[in-house]
Amino acid sequence: MKRPFALGDLVAFQTTTGRASQGVVIHKIVEKRQPTIFLVECVDRRRAFRFETELTLLAAAESDEAATYLPRFETPAAVHAFSSAGADD
Repeated sequence: MKRPFALGDLVAFQTTTGRASQGVVIHKIVEKRQPTIFLVECVDRRRAFRFETELTLLAAAESDEAATYLPRFETPAAVHAFSSAGADD
């Protein structure tokens, strides 16, 4: 069975507060005993995990254009999370 969503697809979903939102699929998690989970990143860089049943496809990514839509995936180690030297607590 082919999954309906691929990396780079533009999808719509509801946030936990009930607001409608859109984003790009940046990661897919497949497990045997539950539906596929997708990590979706919005334009304002918020991210959400959603089951495939909670997503609606708005625009499919084409193979050549997928690289332009995918944002750079930053690992937590790549993000500077510490204060600068000499900062007061």
